[in-house]
Amino acid sequence: MGAMPTDDERVRKVGRRLRDLVEPIAANVYFCPEAQEQYRTLGIENYAASYFCSRGGCMGQVPGEVVVAAFGVFNPALVIPAVDEGWSKTDARSIVEARRQGATAALERILGGVPGDVKQATALLRRAGDAATGEGRPLYSGLRSLDWPGDPLGDLWRAADLVREHRGDSHVAAWVSHGVDAVEINLLTELWWRLPLNTYVRTRGWSEGEIDAALARLRDRGLVDGAAFTAEGEALRASIEQATDRGERRIVEALGDDADELFSLLQPWATTIVESGGYPRDPSQLTRR
Repeated sequence: MGAMPTDDERVRKVGRRLRDLVEPIAANVYFCPEAQEQYRTLGIENYAASYFCSRGGCMGQVPGEVVVAAFGVFNPALVIPAVDEGWSKTDARSIVEARRQGATAALERILGGVPGDVKQATALLRRAGDAATGEGRPLYSGLRSLDWPGDPLGDLWRAADLVREHRGDSHVAAWVSHGVDAVEINLLTELWWRLPLNTYVRTRGWSEGEIDAALARLRDRGLVDGAAFTAEGEALRASIEQATDRGERRIVEALGDDADELFSLLQPWATTIVESGGYPRDPSQLTRR
């Protein structure tokens, strides 16, 4: 008989599995045509403007500098003009509602209606999300300030988004506390995900010069050698992920023995979303267990 997992091991295992399963459900809104159609009705054609304002709108009609701080990994030179453009055409309440409508319509299309067990899955996700706390977590706290949609798929999506953004906020706090900046964490995460170095970081708006300077800093610190982790670099990135895991302890504890039931409910929906193109990749294939 194998050894029982320690408390920290359970938090890591359950927390990362939960992340993998809620990611496609919550984040399909960033890829589905239904959401983009809703934003166009508000006069927003620019994807960056719709993305930053719709996701950040849960915090209110905040300036781009606040969105930069909350999202963490994006170049301010990309974010701030996009937010200014978005707020020149709509307001936070309207775009948050457009986001909800687009996400819900996409889930209904992809899942072929409302799955029979959606209320149970939502109840478990809400239990987890309600157990968490908001200190240092701007996006999670912004979502907590919103009313629940009130329909089965809308509530499922909101509950998944709460859990997703809670971990995202925990992750930003973790890498900042490890003395890593926004460009550096993108590069370290590429290596953690086993992606080619200097690829994913480009989607965050950083220039070639900014990326090269960040790589030089990582090499000077002995974290990267050429285009690969050093032992010290891999250990640092693992420590960041472990700190993120610890930030999810309340959520994992709130699920308790019902975690496996929740996972069995979410798994087929997450798989269907990925296979339909509603989310571009399986998160479990990018991250280490």
